Amino acid sequence: MGEVSEISFDGLMEKNPILPFHPNTKNIEAIGALKVPNNSYKTKVFANSKSDLNNDEFEYELGWIVSLKQKKGIGKLITKVLSEYNSNIYATVRTENIGMNKILTSLGFQKTGFEYKSERGNYKNILYTKSNYETHSTSN
Repeated sequence: MGEVSEISFDGLMEKNPILPFHPNTKNIEAIGALKVPNNSYKTKVFANSKSDLNNDEFEYELGWIVSLKQKKGIGKLITKVLSEYNSNIYATVRTENIGMNKILTSLGFQKTGFEYKSERGNYKNILYTKSNYETHSTSN
């Protein structure tokens, strides 16, 4: 997915993200998070992608999906569980992260806006959203 900086990590943790561990906290094979992002960050993400959706409608950001066992479906399971918590969620994913792009699409997330250059490195991100009442404008 995208990346979180060390500086913003503590602030995100103070907002009590939802953090499922698979299979449990003693033998962690995968983790993910449903975060409450800072409004300024969320506004910037939607603006950078040139999305025509109202970012205020998306309270949660899906992220920090990490699976130690690739190609076993665990990352998809974590993503699915988190995406069912709330109907209005967004996620940013590096364009080259083919696996996560496929997982999000398979779970009903849709690309919105355009790919945009990350401010944290030399790569591009894609904004995905999942909502019960939205229309999407999609471009490559």
